[in-house]
Amino acid sequence: MTTRLSSMSVATLIASVALLAGLAGAQPEPWVHPDGSIHYYHAMSTPTGLNWNFAWDSALGHGGYLATITSQAENDFIFSLVDSSIYWYLRPTTNRLAGPWLGGTQDFDSQEPDSGWHWVTDETMNYLNWSPDQPDNQGGNENALHFGESLLTRVPTWDDASSLDDSIRGFVRELSADSTTVGLRYWDSLAWEGYTLFANNGGRAFYLIDNKGRTIHRWRVTDKTVGALYLLENGLVSQIGNLGNTSFLNGGRVSLIDWDGNKTWSFDYSDSTRCQHHEAIWLPNGHMMAIAWELKTRDEAIAAGRDTTKLTAGKLWPDHIIEVDPATDSIVWKWHVWDHLIQDYDSTKANYGVVGDHRELVDLNFVDQASPNAADWIHANALDYDSVFGQILFSARDFNEVWVIDHSTTTEEASGHTGGRQGMGGDLLYRWGNPQTYRAGDSADQQFYHQHHTSWIGPGLSGAGNITAFDNGLLRPGSSYSTAIEFTPPVDSTGHYETPGPGEPYGPAAPTWQYIATPPESFYSPQLSSVQRLPNGNTLICEGNSGRFFELAPDTQTVWTYINPVTDTLPKYQGTAPGQNAVHRSPRYAPDYAGLQGHDLTPGYPVELYTTKQYVGLAQAPPAGSVPVGLTVSPNPFGRLARINFNLPRAVPAELGIYSVDGRLVRTLPATNGAVWNGADDTGKPVGRGVYYCRLQGPAFSATTKLVKAE
Repeated sequence: MTTRLSSMSVATLIASVALLAGLAGAQPEPWVHPDGSIHYYHAMSTPTGLNWNFAWDSALGHGGYLATITSQAENDFIFSLVDSSIYWYLRPTTNRLAGPWLGGTQDFDSQEPDSGWHWVTDETMNYLNWSPDQPDNQGGNENALHFGESLLTRVPTWDDASSLDDSIRGFVRELSADSTTVGLRYWDSLAWEGYTLFANNGGRAFYLIDNKGRTIHRWRVTDKTVGALYLLENGLVSQIGNLGNTSFLNGGRVSLIDWDGNKTWSFDYSDSTRCQHHEAIWLPNGHMMAIAWELKTRDEAIAAGRDTTKLTAGKLWPDHIIEVDPATDSIVWKWHVWDHLIQDYDSTKANYGVVGDHRELVDLNFVDQASPNAADWIHANALDYDSVFGQILFSARDFNEVWVIDHSTTTEEASGHTGGRQGMGGDLLYRWGNPQTYRAGDSADQQFYHQHHTSWIGPGLSGAGNITAFDNGLLRPGSSYSTAIEFTPPVDSTGHYETPGPGEPYGPAAPTWQYIATPPESFYSPQLSSVQRLPNGNTLICEGNSGRFFELAPDTQTVWTYINPVTDTLPKYQGTAPGQNAVHRSPRYAPDYAGLQGHDLTPGYPVELYTTKQYVGLAQAPPAGSVPVGLTVSPNPFGRLARINFNLPRAVPAELGIYSVDGRLVRTLPATNGAVWNGADDTGKPVGRGVYYCRLQGPAFSATTKLVKAE
């Protein structure tokens, strides 16, 4: 079927497309409203001019609306965004400068010149900032508000003009919600300027944002993200993807993703006997290093001296580390914890000995109180690499400690107890966090409670050479709360660690620095999470389970806060409660970071979604039970775009949705007259041809009409 548009429809469509193509502007800027919510304002320039009606329609993009002003501070901020000649029109006959459109409008048939004015959001104009002798309705039917007008001068006061005046050179779009629940929550000039990378745990998208919560870039990928995420210096993102290995938990694939979301390389390490998980880092030589589980059967565990009462799961998943050369996809180095065991349960085994005399070995029968019988006996969750000493930092979560291993060994040496720079083969060079694992000290000496993301502080940063960790605080005695920790390992210039005396724990006795919230319980993530020392001395923390990222100055003052607004790959609407938004880590990168060079880093809109507050139409709400006049769709059938028209009272909120014939909600649209459906569902995926239903529903009315998608 061919649908023909009228000549008027074609002309209107052409004009609209030309207008939208001519829109330009700076970037959306955040501002803290007096009610504590964060609003974004985007100054838009239209060099060819546009009337208020087109500005009203254009402002609906991204869930926005024409800006409303409720205080002098807000007026000053918005004016600062448009105090540039690109947003102003010099009227040739009067030499007066007319500024961009705002969201003020006057009801028809109101007492002229100053009655009936209100904001498009239906807020009353409690704050007024009219220019002298304005509004004056001088030209007749001046029912729209803009900045201006003054002789050759840009002014922050207001003027009225006809809504059909198409000489105005711009408008201001505002995005807001009644409360700020997700996205940017707080920012300060003391925050370190950079770009923060994150992905929802289990999500199929990555996001890069700036400190103002604006989207710099989004990657869409096919694998679910289930581990650490890094932007490498070559511009590729290293992702851990989930292959759904039913023999283990998750993980199995390490991939490199380019700026466009294409997978340029991947390495699968997943079968019934092994599975990569949690972490993969990239070494200076270009190799990839990852953590993996390996299966040990009940018989194998018993043969190694495992206490049979601690084998309820009937198997063990000890961790190992692999180093992969991506040029050949070959494993060039390995280390297995299974090669470095000690136990005092079964004297018939070769690894039988006094656990307290062998702190360089791992007690096969140490079990964590959180999961005493789990197959995932160690639950490694982080790696880091020191290229100066050639050492690996390894987070053993269920041992509540971190280990240091020598990487200068061969694979054969790594399986034994000699060789390498430190002469200890693959034995532990150092461990810290819970000396009870090697029978030293007592519970008072325990520092970690199921920690995540341990890393060395890099050269040139505050505390360089120290180690940071996110201490989750799971099963912390007395109260469950998390902390961020920095400690100074007792290491000399050769990479050798000070050995404590018999029965004594490794030093230090306490952290060098620690962040504890006030009250402590207000900061708690039992899983995931990360800590990063920034170049200005601040510390960036990812509170993983809640998806909260926050930055602390050295005095622990909070200078930046952001709440992940994404669930899987779908952002939530601002004002809705955050949930299912857990994040493994949130690394931040400098603006001049090598991996960002050559890419467009222009800030866009926030990641979270907004629902427009713009209502313009009838002066009064319809009586209860009545139906808004004329719910129509044109063209119908439609090909690529369908415009939905109706008379929605400006004072009445409503919901507008597209439904399939079986009643399933396909797409939610802003409930504004002239809303456009592009034939896609809420994920952005085009839907198939066929019959759909458009429903408009409010507190006291409902209307439905059928529409047909022909392409």
